[in-house]
Amino acid sequence: MNKFIKLVFGFVLFSFAIVTGGCESQYLGGDRNTKWEKDLSYMQKALPKKHVNLFFKTNEEKFNDEINTLKNSVDNLNDDEIAAGIYKVTASIGDSHTYAYRETLNTYPMEFYYFKEGIYVVNTTNEYKKALYAKLIKINGKDIKNVQEAILPLIVNDNEAMIKKNIPKYLSNPEILHGIKVTTNANKATFTFEDNNGKSFDLNVSPMDKHKIGQKFIINEKYDTSYPLYMQKSNLNYWYKYLSDEKTVYFKYNKCQSDEDSGKSIEDFIAQMLNFMNTHNTNKFVIDMRDNSGGSDKYIQPIIDWLKNKKLNNKNHIFVIVGRNTFSSAIVDAVLLKKDTNATFVGETTSGKPNHYGAVKEFELPNSKMKINYSTQFNKSSNDNSSTFTPDKIIELSIKDYTNKTDPVLNYILKF
Repeated sequence: MNKFIKLVFGFVLFSFAIVTGGCESQYLGGDRNTKWEKDLSYMQKALPKKHVNLFFKTNEEKFNDEINTLKNSVDNLNDDEIAAGIYKVTASIGDSHTYAYRETLNTYPMEFYYFKEGIYVVNTTNEYKKALYAKLIKINGKDIKNVQEAILPLIVNDNEAMIKKNIPKYLSNPEILHGIKVTTNANKATFTFEDNNGKSFDLNVSPMDKHKIGQKFIINEKYDTSYPLYMQKSNLNYWYKYLSDEKTVYFKYNKCQSDEDSGKSIEDFIAQMLNFMNTHNTNKFVIDMRDNSGGSDKYIQPIIDWLKNKKLNNKNHIFVIVGRNTFSSAIVDAVLLKKDTNATFVGETTSGKPNHYGAVKEFELPNSKMKINYSTQFNKSSNDNSSTFTPDKIIELSIKDYTNKTDPVLNYILKF
């Protein structure tokens, strides 16, 4: 009997593989234009079926019109322009967890960050060291404001934090800059900067293998103790430190999931941290989630339960740091902490919404191998339908804070 069941099960799996494989095979092959057209047709059919509610913001007619227009333009567009068109289609859906991704081998060897004064280089190689901590003002003669306007249709523009989070990433991507016609090819670009004396200068920059670039960056991104706490141990999902002079427990929470590198499961780690606070004089408890991209929101509950009956549970003693990189389940955590504790929230507005689509899966376009991420459920954590989570006190990092290795957010909390 068991053998019979196994045979039947195997036949079902085999039949399913043939059917699904056959469905996808009709979208494979052909010349360059045909392959792109088939990829777009596959996306047009698959995404509405897979996404839990694709047309919550846009409508089916507009979605199909955008894809059909792109299909009809394939022979007049280069590959980077077609990819940019796909980014625009997924961005127009309005779900920050639904997006296209194209694997790129090369990147411009510069890391950018959006400070309150503008966009600056925060890391680069020795070849371009003159640009380190300089302000970006143009690319190929185009003002950075115009470049940003060209990038915006490629990203879900929910809020200002989403823009400040994503624009810097796109600026170092040669294929995207080429795809939106900021550059004429993906092999070089002229970046114009302004130094701290207000003097502008140009650098002709060539892309590098993105897997080797970290070895050549001037600044080792395993930030040592000379850097602010929030920049340290970024390879760990969670860690804490007791600041004895301030009698403060600083908990850096980078991702809502267990991490082998942290040495303990997240459940064991949280239990140990709470036990530490039970046995040490703790005047302030800081939960820093400014770099937390999400995971599972279930791990915050033991902390909330522990805080509920503690004297520590008031606005002068519990602080939660959020920022532009606080996203997905980390925002749910922030909402729960706001609802069930008396914490004071400090930092920047978040890039994600309190209520959002999520539980992400992906599929691959058959020919180009571009990845399409999509949401499979809607997460409602709040009656607040705002486009961001706003802290009680907004503090944005300046280039001076960064170069001086100071953290104005934690400094504010420690002086509170």
